[in-house]
Amino acid sequence: MDRFDINDLKQELTKLIGMGEDAYSVALSGITSYHVISSQKSMDFGYFEFLEEVGADIDPDPFLEEDKQAFLEISILYYLLARNSRSFRQAINWLPGLTADQKKIVSAWPKNYIFSIFQLKVKDDDVIYQDLKDGKEYTMNFSASSVGLVDANKDKLTMISLIVPVGQHYMSAPLVFYPVNELAFAKMKKAKDKINYEYAVLLEASDYLSDLYEDDDDFDFDDLFDYDDFHPFYAAERTSGESDQDFAKRLLGQSKFFEDFEHHSQVEKFMIKVIQTFPQLFHSYANAHELLEALRLLFVDEQFDVEELQMLSDEVPIFWFTLIKKHLPQEVAALEPYIVPDVFDDNELPF
Repeated sequence: MDRFDINDLKQELTKLIGMGEDAYSVALSGITSYHVISSQKSMDFGYFEFLEEVGADIDPDPFLEEDKQAFLEISILYYLLARNSRSFRQAINWLPGLTADQKKIVSAWPKNYIFSIFQLKVKDDDVIYQDLKDGKEYTMNFSASSVGLVDANKDKLTMISLIVPVGQHYMSAPLVFYPVNELAFAKMKKAKDKINYEYAVLLEASDYLSDLYEDDDDFDFDDLFDYDDFHPFYAAERTSGESDQDFAKRLLGQSKFFEDFEHHSQVEKFMIKVIQTFPQLFHSYANAHELLEALRLLFVDEQFDVEELQMLSDEVPIFWFTLIKKHLPQEVAALEPYIVPDVFDDNELPF
């Protein structure tokens, strides 16, 4: 059976919106699904490393699918909102069926999402998520009667989830029901800032789910993703007697993006300049794919603000990107006539 690809996803999302499904719900699921597929092309190393950091050990039993998928979807969405707003913007630009006003609301989610531990409440027919960290209450975009909530206040249900504003209300990502561990929660609330608190919540969810199913076989993210497929390694090391031009051609030959690039001679000249400027950074343990991703960002004129660069500073492609822009500013400026649109091509996927 063929895998679900980008074209299939676009058709499915378009169909859902055409049938009258809520555009923001479609966007929320569509953004995460798009990134799961497109990350194979973009070499988003930080994405897979992040999933491994927060991975819950859950047995891949079909009866536990809801728990497993909820945590995975929360983790992926959180990564895009909090750690990779560039990929989030790319997904928004790709999404079919949204109006300009709807895209504007979705585009603001990285700045106004709430990720925390909530208590579920009902007031009249309104469903309320109360953030246990600060007591703030958020009215959701669905009614209690529409989902059959009867004893929510009596049951005092608590859960981990991520919510985003949609007009006057909020919408929830999938949730993980979590009986609050008061000691663990007290430690989480002492986190020095928002990012550290949120990361502590993710780890607590992971630990809780791991403990919940500790008698079962461990769930491993490697069951879902082949690490080697998503983290290809090609040594950025010159062979004996290899010229700058031959070295540059060999490295560029590893990139699907530059394989049929219309300005290939310009890319080659630019790569030669990078090789000559930073010879000490080309060695047997350096991964050429990370440099190639940096070059791709330059040739699509990717823009980052200061906050994004700081957030992504631990990613090697961003290290190369900022290093090149700082030390080769004239050469980077000269690339302007050769900039191409950053268009996702499903044919470039490795399946």
